[in-house]
Parts: sequence; C-alpha cells; structure tokens
Amino acid sequence: MSTEPCTVSMAFGIAPEAILNAGTIDVALNCDANLFIDPTLLPSAADRVFSECATRLYQERFSNIARLLEQSNQVDDFAWRNAERLFEFPEFPYSHLGYASGRRGAGSGQKIRSSLMANCREAIRLGVTSPDLFLVLALFEENIGADRISDMVAKIVAPCLAEFTERAAGRLTLPTRPFRVFGQDWRLPENPLAPDEPIILVPNDVVRDLPVAADWDSVAAAARETEDIRTRVSHQIGEIWAVRNRRDKEAVRATILSRREAFDQFLEIFRRAIGEPYNVRQDHLGEIYPAGLRMALAHDAPLDLTTYRGRRLSADEVEEVVCRIISQFQQLVENNGLWELLFDDDRVTSRREKAAQRLFFAVASAYCEANGLDLAPEADAGVGPVDFKVSDGSSKVIVELKKSTNSNLVGAYSAQVGAYVTAERPHASHYVVLDVGRFSAEKRQRLQEISSNNRVADQQTPRLWVIDATPKLSASNR
Repeated sequence: MSTEPCTVSMAFGIAPEAILNAGTIDVALNCDANLFIDPTLLPSAADRVFSECATRLYQERFSNIARLLEQSNQVDDFAWRNAERLFEFPEFPYSHLGYASGRRGAGSGQKIRSSLMANCREAIRLGVTSPDLFLVLALFEENIGADRISDMVAKIVAPCLAEFTERAAGRLTLPTRPFRVFGQDWRLPENPLAPDEPIILVPNDVVRDLPVAADWDSVAAAARETEDIRTRVSHQIGEIWAVRNRRDKEAVRATILSRREAFDQFLEIFRRAIGEPYNVRQDHLGEIYPAGLRMALAHDAPLDLTTYRGRRLSADEVEEVVCRIISQFQQLVENNGLWELLFDDDRVTSRREKAAQRLFFAVASAYCEANGLDLAPEADAGVGPVDFKVSDGSSKVIVELKKSTNSNLVGAYSAQVGAYVTAERPHASHYVVLDVGRFSAEKRQRLQEISSNNRVADQQTPRLWVIDATPKLSASNR
C-alpha cells in the first residue's frame, strides 16, 4: 500500500496554486500537517466573513465562561459546572491539521480544564476581562499543547470553518454533498479516501507551526527584545526570559495572578509575541506535499523507464531504476532549477530536511508510478529513520537523504554501514547528501573515506551520492 501523501489538489485534479489563491491549504487527506489554528490570528484573517464570524464566536464563548466563573463561589457549584461545559473541546476532525501521531499532550483533560478554570477565575477577580486571558494562562499549563489549543479554537468556530469551506469549495468547483458537522447541516466536499468524512478547509492565514499560547520561547523573546517592556517587566514580574523550568513558570504565574498591573503587563508581552501566520506558499518546514511538482514532473521532465514496465522486476532491476531516479533527481536539482524548492524565497535559507525528503519522494513517486514500484518513506527498522524505501515486494532498495547541514551527517552514514543487513535486508542502499551549503571539505573527505574503506573491507555500505543543491545564478545573470 502506498504511503504517499494525497493532497486535496491531487485527489480532485486541480492546481495547488488555485487552492492557495482560494485562501486555504492544500492539506494531505491521509496524513496531517503539523500546523495549528492560532486564535490570535482570527481578527486579521483576509477573508473578512470568516474573520468576523470566528472572532465573534471565540470572544462570545470566553466572555460567557468568564461571566460564569465570576459568579462561581467554589469549585463544582452551579456556575462552575456551566462554565466547565463550555470548556469542553473534543478533538476536531476533518481539517487534517495537527499531530498525526496523537501528540496532544499528556494528562487528564479534566485536570487541565480544572487548573485553567481556577487560574482564570483568579484573573477575573483581579478585574481582567480580555478573552486573551485564557491563552495567557494556557502558557503556564504543562499539558496544553498546540493540538489542544488548535482543537479548542476549531470547535468554537466550527460553523465559520464550515461556511468558509462551502465558499472555498464553490470557488474551486469541488463537488459537495450534505454533511452534519457538530449538530449543523452543511454542503461540504467528501474525502475520497474516507467517503463518510467531509473535508473542512481552513484559511491559510490563521495557522502557525506553533500557536503563541503554546510557545513560551516566543513570549520570552518578546519580553527580552523589547526594551521598554524589559525594564518594566523586570521590576513587576521578574525576568521572564530567564525561566528555565516548571517552578520558575509557576512563580511568574503566581505573580501575575496577584496584581492586575502585573497581569496586564504580561498580557502586553503576549500580544507583542503574536507573529505572522505560517507561510504556506514558502513552506519552510515542508509540511505541504509538493503536489504541483508531483503532478507535472513526468510531463515536464520525462524519464523513460518503459523498459521496466508491466512485469515483476528483479532485485538488480529495482536497483537500476533507483539509480536512474537518483541520477535524474541530481540532474533536476543541479541543472534544471529544482534546487529552488530546497530554499526559502530569499534563496539563502534552506528549508527543513523534511521538505527535501518530500521533494525526492515526489520525484521518485512520479517516475515510479507507471512501473509498479512502491516508494515508502521513513520505514523504521529499529536503526534510526529510513527516509525512503523502494520495494517490488521481496526486493528492497533503501534511499536515505540528508542535507549537508545535518549535524549528524557523517555519523549517520557511518552508522548505516552494515546496519540494514540485519534489520531491512535490502538488495542495495544509497545515502544521498544534498549540498545546500556549509559542506566542509573535511566532512566530504570523511564521508568518502567511510565509503571507500568499508567497500574495500567488503562491508555493506550505502552508495554515497553528493548533489550540488547550492543556489545557482539564473542564465540571464551569469
């Protein structure tokens, strides 16, 4: 079974650019992107219908919670229980955002909710009325992570997301059918990989790779880097940027819950930490599968593998195909401009290794599709991550791809010598280094020595490839 991501654009045969232009995200429908809805971005969303709807529902929900907590005299009284019901936020399905592996944070949801409610009540009694107080206090809860915050917001603004999806689907001419989502009826696209489930599209300017309310480092940086705040905060609530552990955090929390002035200053810091939404077009982290390249590559840069079509391939033939694909990938990167997809728009900052691995995956998938080969990423065999595995059933060829900036570049190659023999039993293996810069002569020499010395010693050594992925001048600028 293929493990290739299948994005909205791939599933419906539309251009990924059209999805971006519709203001949403070309998410994969069979795995999640590690992006999260950040409530601090709702008011600035470009889609004003969504922005006004989502901001209103979000503020109404927390205003109602605050009113009930203000009325509550003790835990578990009538007002407290009503507030608690408004604080229930189950996991939000269908958006395909968040941690696919269930990294929602440890601990009991009830325990987290009770702690957050108790602290919110203290802040309300100080006279704090901003809905952001809930996000500020979430920073101090050990078990409230990005997924919980994103799910909380998504559940509150679900009607706004569904309405946005209806409008975006209309612009993209996606087929829709009736679905009932959280008690309301909508016409939404059907997930072709799970026909009983709708697809909920999210505006691409309300997501971040980490919401501010789950990002203590960003808040600390805002306090440290803004001089006028730094002077006042140091006097009021200590040096936030020096917080190192849970005890330090609890000391800051106790201080801001003791005086209205201290809370207001921390709230100011929190708002200064609100950054830009994640740039899904640039996609530095590689969270969006390169569907456009995947769909166009075989036509725009064909690789003739018809010799291998329509029959079971031998182990040697699988190895031949893999070598031709890596060689073609090298040609595309070095001479056909594919290196640009390995860098941010500034053409200086290289994107994360995940982006590079997905790029190779897309290239290999495009060329293998017609030849009955399967390319599976990150097949964990107990010897560290195996980023790519090509298989025709009984025969396997493993391809591991690393950026030259990987701090363990040499160590990882050395560790793979003979390692796959026991765990994966491949016919052959390859270690592809993408030279995106900072690839010293010493590193290169050590890799070559490992390769040549172990081959002489008859150790199973992954074949070493070095691809020049450094930025190139365009033909007009040479």
